Amino acid sequence: MAGRQTGAKRKRMRGGKYAKRRLVLLLIAFGLVVAAGFGIYKLGAGGVAWVRARFGLTQNEPPAAAQPTPALLPPVAQGISEGLAPQQDMQFAQSVGFSRALMVNKTMESSFVREQPIRFGADAEYAAARGITTFGGNHWRNSFTYGEQVVNEGRLNRSWEQATGALATEGNGTWKGTGWTGQPLIIQWSDEVRATLGVYDVFKAKEGFTEVIYPAMDGSIYFLELGTGNKTREPIRLGQVLKGTAMLDPRGYPLLFVGQGIPTPTEQKETNGAWVRAISLIENKEIWNFGGRDPFSLRIWQAFDASPLLSAATDTLIEVGENGVLYTVKLNTVYDSVAGTLTLHPDRLQKYRYTASGYGESERRRWWGMEDSVAAWREYAFFADNGGNLQCVNLNTMDLVYLKDVSDDTDASIVMEEAPQEGTVYLYTANKVSKQLASGATGVTVHRKINAITGQTVWENKIPALVEGGTLATPHVGHAALNNLVIFACADVAVQLEGQDGYGGLLIAYNKATGKEVWRYAQTAGYWSSPVAIYDAQGVARLLQCDRSGMLRMHDAATGDVICEVDLGSRVESTPAVFNNILVVGTQGQYGSGEPQKIIGVVIK
Repeated sequence: MAGRQTGAKRKRMRGGKYAKRRLVLLLIAFGLVVAAGFGIYKLGAGGVAWVRARFGLTQNEPPAAAQPTPALLPPVAQGISEGLAPQQDMQFAQSVGFSRALMVNKTMESSFVREQPIRFGADAEYAAARGITTFGGNHWRNSFTYGEQVVNEGRLNRSWEQATGALATEGNGTWKGTGWTGQPLIIQWSDEVRATLGVYDVFKAKEGFTEVIYPAMDGSIYFLELGTGNKTREPIRLGQVLKGTAMLDPRGYPLLFVGQGIPTPTEQKETNGAWVRAISLIENKEIWNFGGRDPFSLRIWQAFDASPLLSAATDTLIEVGENGVLYTVKLNTVYDSVAGTLTLHPDRLQKYRYTASGYGESERRRWWGMEDSVAAWREYAFFADNGGNLQCVNLNTMDLVYLKDVSDDTDASIVMEEAPQEGTVYLYTANKVSKQLASGATGVTVHRKINAITGQTVWENKIPALVEGGTLATPHVGHAALNNLVIFACADVAVQLEGQDGYGGLLIAYNKATGKEVWRYAQTAGYWSSPVAIYDAQGVARLLQCDRSGMLRMHDAATGDVICEVDLGSRVESTPAVFNNILVVGTQGQYGSGEPQKIIGVVIK
């Protein structure tokens, strides 16, 4: 009895011990599950990426279409109705026999509806990246600056320089330095992206590392540290003339798009083509392209001077070509900052082309093609063409909303402005002199303010100009203390110099509301470079303007008075970019005081 009791007791003790062990094991297992769940929750996509990288798993299929997040959706602007939209008006388009054609997924289509609608927000919402990622800074094309500019002494000092080269082409001459529009891109890389970049090791660990990215006409893309001008990586040698402005992914991804400015032979050697190339800044190499000699284009000449836009919410690239085609494409971008990888899985392109009476290839005809960079408001794209017509196009249907005659070939990009107090939107544009000449060597450049909703002209001012002169620079639409002004820069226009009538460069400021001239500054050298305005903390505005003789001047933006100047050594047609107190611009190595072509950093003091 006692033995049986003792045995039963031992069994109970062993059973209790095992039960405790099971309880401990269950608690440990539960803790591991909770910890794993919490870790996945905290790491999100980065945790999944780490697992893939750690265990060699791959993801070859394109990702599912990303849905817009609340952070990327545009807010309703106070005073501007959410339902406000450009009004369709086809009267002028029909009078000139306008027609458009669409190609979607390599198939001609009569209609199109985008699966993920594009809808841009305000100008300040375009880029999450810290810097200047496209021509004019955003989809309104209204700023070439980033950060805070402090002017204490009113001086400009050349700080550093980097030599550039030259490239000879077959039948199209030799190209040196940086060209029109040629604005550099400047970005302060985030910590997580910086570690993945294909830069020299010293910069991968450098906090606040800010990089200048500058395609040049010698066929190379240069990479420089903003503060010192030191090379941050070897130039990428593409071997084609790059004279427009590139685009960085505004999300801050290490992804660069650059367009070719002068066509080169295609693989078939029978035609010439130009390409837009996507460059991975992790691998420093091309990972995708489109263009070539596009048979969808009605024009023989193929080139891409315009700076693209990216709809971050839909991962959609928007670009126009000098071949007369509007391109859009969903990129299906996959960037993994943990694994340090970047891939694109682009859909097939959507293409929009147009024609109307008077268009053709000959010198006297209106040319198809766009050299200005697309401006966008909500789902609408605005651009003017080489034939002298401005188009408003719905990006979600690829339909023309209205067509407007703007007198002549337009190279300057359109600048958008919301006017909440008036409940509408305006755009500012100007033409050069090219196709309007029935006789003689002069025409007019017309500076216009247009109601973007109705397409009607609010005011316009005409200035006589020589052929291939007029306005090639994009205007500056003032804000803050300069909110009443818009400033245009011109070349080879009628001016008075030392009391004599002649043709030269002109900076001219108008009252935005009335179009009345407020001030002007005239000189012999013309302006192809766009005016760059900087605003200090007190709202005081200075204008920084480069000219074709190689001079950079600082003006009082309210009066036009010159504050100071610095000689950059040779012709400047490129538009500068300014990050904090450093301006960067390239020169062409001809005219001016005769210095060779280079990229120059200028400190604003």
